[in-house]
Amino acid sequence: METELTRRFQGIDTDDYPDFHNCRRTLEMSLWVLLVAKEKLGIKKMTAGEVASIIRDVMEVSVNSTTIGKSLGAAGHKIHAYHEGGETLFEIMRAGKEHLTSLTIKDRIEAFYFEPGKRYTSKKLLRDAILRSLKGELRIVDPYCGERTLDVLKDSRNTSVKFLTKIEKLQEKVKDQFLRDLHDFKTEYPNIEFRNYTHDDIHDRYIVSQDCLVILGHSIKDLGSKESFAIVLDKAANRNIVDALSENFDRRWNQSTIL
Repeated sequence: METELTRRFQGIDTDDYPDFHNCRRTLEMSLWVLLVAKEKLGIKKMTAGEVASIIRDVMEVSVNSTTIGKSLGAAGHKIHAYHEGGETLFEIMRAGKEHLTSLTIKDRIEAFYFEPGKRYTSKKLLRDAILRSLKGELRIVDPYCGERTLDVLKDSRNTSVKFLTKIEKLQEKVKDQFLRDLHDFKTEYPNIEFRNYTHDDIHDRYIVSQDCLVILGHSIKDLGSKESFAIVLDKAANRNIVDALSENFDRRWNQSTIL
């Protein structure tokens, strides 16, 4: 049953907080709710039942108030418990916030290795282990494109993708073939837009999503041809660089032409 509390939680922008769904334990999920309630809604204290209702009804993770109460009761200095009117209420403390932050940084810095001579495996790794885990719109910068680029993106049918490239960097035959393939590709994947950026100030390859920054050591079309890697960084823990890259992407996107 929807309550005023759950309605308020549903309207909160939590992009600046750790991803709730990266919280694997009941305690971490509970601390997340207490932190967001305290900083975003000004709710200092919550009962185990209120925390459980947010986790269950808003975040859609099955849990009960008894489990929440036990986990918070054993949280030590991460929370402070108040006993008021026959109820126990919990407030997150600095140690609880630091605990959440440390888990996020540890869990959301990942490295993926692409072995030379394994094009198929590398393509599958990028698609299945990285792209499918990203949330929201994908903004991709890669100066070199080809048929294999489209092959990797074809599973992103339900995701908005903006792909910024530079076709002048391609050999003439490769460019012509890519443009023909892209023409056919766009008829089936209108959610994926490619634009050509004619200036010379794009060199690196990266992906910015709602929650992560992915740094690619090689162009998507050539993954597996040589030794390469990808680094996935949490957006909240790397806010300055992600904001700078996002701003540059938007500027270049507006200066580019549709392919």
